[in-house]
Amino acid sequence: MSNNNERIYERTINYYETDKMGIVHHSNYARFLEEARIYYMQQGGVPYSYFEDNGLMIPVLELKSSFKESLQFGDKIKIITRISKVETFKFYFSYEIYDENMKRLKHTALSVHCFVDNQFKPVSLKKIMPDMYESMYNLQDEENKRKK
Repeated sequence: MSNNNERIYERTINYYETDKMGIVHHSNYARFLEEARIYYMQQGGVPYSYFEDNGLMIPVLELKSSFKESLQFGDKIKIITRISKVETFKFYFSYEIYDENMKRLKHTALSVHCFVDNQFKPVSLKKIMPDMYESMYNLQDEENKRKK
């Protein structure tokens, strides 16, 4: 299931993340994905802090989620994160949330991001930081690399 271009982030569901029905409130999934994305980039050698230290921000442009099974307090989950595609101005992450045994798919998601400067103007990472662009490009799924 795992390959060199994905990372597995593990966490346990906290009580405060659940609602009156005892399941994780839908708004928390975006936080879980952000945690997994930051972990992924750190482990892949392209940490968020590097971009921020160099005057770039990474906003979310789009977030698509598909809820398969509910998560509850105390559940241990594993989130597989991948950079599915890198373009000049945008890049895409895909996510799969599983139970701790990786047997039950609980959630899938896709997020789209870009790089902007301090004035929120989109910038081409390929142009201003070619080495970091290349690092991110190399992390993406093999199938998308062949499409270049």
